This record gives sequence, C-alpha cells and structure tokens, in this order.
Amino acid sequence: MVTKQQLNNAEAERSLTNKKKLTPRDFAFTAAGILLSGILQALSVQCFIVPNAFAPGGITGVASILEYIFKFNVGYFLLAMNVPFIILGAIFVSPRFGIVSGLSIVLSSLLTVLIEKTGFPPLFFGADAGERTIAAIAGGVLGGVGSAIMLKLGGSRGGTDILAAIIQRRYSATNIAWFIFVLDGIVVLASVFVYPNPIVPIMLALIEIYVESKVTEVILQGFQSALKFEIVTKDPEGLSRDIMENLARGVTMLPAKGMYTGSDSALLICVVRKRQMTQFREILKRHEGTFAYVSGANEVMGEGFGSAHKL
Repeated sequence: MVTKQQLNNAEAERSLTNKKKLTPRDFAFTAAGILLSGILQALSVQCFIVPNAFAPGGITGVASILEYIFKFNVGYFLLAMNVPFIILGAIFVSPRFGIVSGLSIVLSSLLTVLIEKTGFPPLFFGADAGERTIAAIAGGVLGGVGSAIMLKLGGSRGGTDILAAIIQRRYSATNIAWFIFVLDGIVVLASVFVYPNPIVPIMLALIEIYVESKVTEVILQGFQSALKFEIVTKDPEGLSRDIMENLARGVTMLPAKGMYTGSDSALLICVVRKRQMTQFREILKRHEGTFAYVSGANEVMGEGFGSAHKL
C-alpha cells in the first residue's frame, strides 16, 4: 500500500523527469530499475505469497485469490487486470508514467510465469502459521524494495497504486492513504471466503502489507531521521548557547509575543538528530520557563546534515 507521502515523492520525481531531457545514462538507469523491480515483484508474488496461500491488498491480492481458485498462473491475472490501469495512468498522469509502469508490470507478470515454467522452487514454509510469517515478511521486503524503485523512477507497480496516483494528481487534497487502505482491506477480507482457516491468511496479509509499506518508506526517506524543536523562551541567548555548545547544532531565533500575557519572548527553532533527544531534554530542564514542542523532519538539507540528505 502506498502512502500519501510516497505518492508526493513519486509526483515530484515525475515532474523533475518530465522537465529534463533523458540522457543515455538516465535511460540505462531507468531500464535497470524496471528490470530489478520486475524481478523483485515476481519473486515476492510467485515464491512467497502464492505458495503460502494468502492475499495482500490491491490487484496482487485479487490475482492471488484467482490463482488459488482457478490454478492458473498469477502472472496472467496480474497482466490482464493491470492493462486498464496502465492506459489510465498514461492518459491522466503522464505518458512516461504509463510507459514505465507498464514495462514493469509486463516484466513482473511474465517473470512470474517464467518462474513457474522453469520449475523454480516455491518457498512454502509449511502449515504452521509461525513459519508462514517468514514468507509474509520476505514477500513484504521484496515487494517494498520493488515498489520503492518504481516510485523513485516516477512510475508505479500497478493496480490500486496507479489509481491512487491518478486521484492524487487530480485531487491533491484527497486522503489517498485511507482510500487505498479501504480497497486493500476489501481484498484481504474477501480472502476469508477462499482460503481454509481464514484467520491465518488475513494475519499474513496484514503483516505483508505493513512490512512492504515500511520498507518502501525507509528506502524513500532514508534510514536517518531528525526532530525539529520550536521553543518559546525568555532566555534565548543562554538556551541557544547551551544547545550550540553541547549539541553542535545551529539555532534560529524569531521574536515572539504571548497573546494571553502580552509579554515579549523569543521563538527558537532547532533541528537535531533523534539520538540527541535525551541531551536536548536535559538542556531544556536547565532553562526554566521554556515551552517546547517537537515534530518529525522527513528531509533536512544544509550544513550539518549533508547537502541534500533524505531523512
């Protein structure tokens, strides 16, 4: 499942790509990304999801259910159901989005068929739910990496992700994450009527969806993270000096005024690493009369954090 943040990242990537001319190096990079994403998606579905009889959300989940019922390779269902979405993506998002997404979908669908034809062993972890959890985690990791690659390339892995991209493009204020969650939930709940012992497939599907989402998020935003503090204080000089000397972080000061008391104060803005949180709290304790609140920083650029560091 894609989140709104992931869709925004993909939208920014598409806008940047559309503005610049595609060089041979860009073409080679895109082709390699499509190939790798297709391989990972095929391995995730054919080797981990289908053999262990559970259906994650979206088109992949629907295709997995159909494969279980009709015993027909999941790749054919993935390709057939994604064709309309590819066309819609090319029309309503951009031609490049449709081409990149379409190539990845076609490749991953054909590879799932090829994996079966070549006798590549499916990784079935047994009837025990604990063992099958490994399959759900592995499928989520591979699917998350493949999904992140496609979002980085300005494309999509297909299905409801393309539908989400279209809606996000036309109605940016729409809660896409909730919309996709509902669609995925319908698919997961539908598996109750297909698989034996339905509770286990549902739990496996939820694990796969969660792992895939988190892996995609980590790849798109990076492993590092930071926190932004905004502090209201009457001792801006002393507090700023304490932060700069003990945390080696810069501080920005803005004039502030308490509307209830009418007293003048200062607003300090500071970005620190998460690992510095405990030290920061100790510094605040040394300065009475301060009021602070914190928010997460997804991306920090500039001195002390690298030139353009994804967080």
